[in-house]
Amino acid sequence: MRLHRVRYLRLPLEALEGIVENMGSHDVFDAVFCDEPADNCVNRAGFERLIRYLQCGDTVVVDSMASLSSSTEQLCTLIRTLIEKQVTLEFLHENLIFRHDRLEVVKPIIAVMELIAEFERAATREKQAAGIATAKVRGSYRGRKKKLSDNQVVSLIDRAGAGESKSKLARDFDISRQTLYRYLRST
Repeated sequence: MRLHRVRYLRLPLEALEGIVENMGSHDVFDAVFCDEPADNCVNRAGFERLIRYLQCGDTVVVDSMASLSSSTEQLCTLIRTLIEKQVTLEFLHENLIFRHDRLEVVKPIIAVMELIAEFERAATREKQAAGIATAKVRGSYRGRKKKLSDNQVVSLIDRAGAGESKSKLARDFDISRQTLYRYLRST
């Protein structure tokens, strides 16, 4: 079985022709897969074709980590996916190579990257909470508008207390059952 050296690019299609032409003789690839930069992580046809094309032992060459993924968490998932397919992943800009046959080196690196991803998520949540608290103090953050007026809430509680079906009440007030139970618990 012949091993392949495959290139994955994320750039506008107009620029692809120039890149392929400028690849020197030392840059020999068996296949080149490309996605537009605007393509989100959910809809990347080129990357999906790449995954289907790859065989055990192949090497994928990517310009940079940023061109493979938009978040550290997603990057870790993609690296794990490729390593599980027993593929070597090479990042040119970062000068990093993740070899499927060197898991004792790859796994700790991915673990550290996952810790960084968790830190990024926690920092984002913390900043968001601080921003909301500041906005509340200023009076510019009031949260979401209440689904029911005070009179409707009183009516809802009275009808629920009278034994009316919760599903019927939710339909009558055009709210979800979860919202209905939240109103009933708040009393």
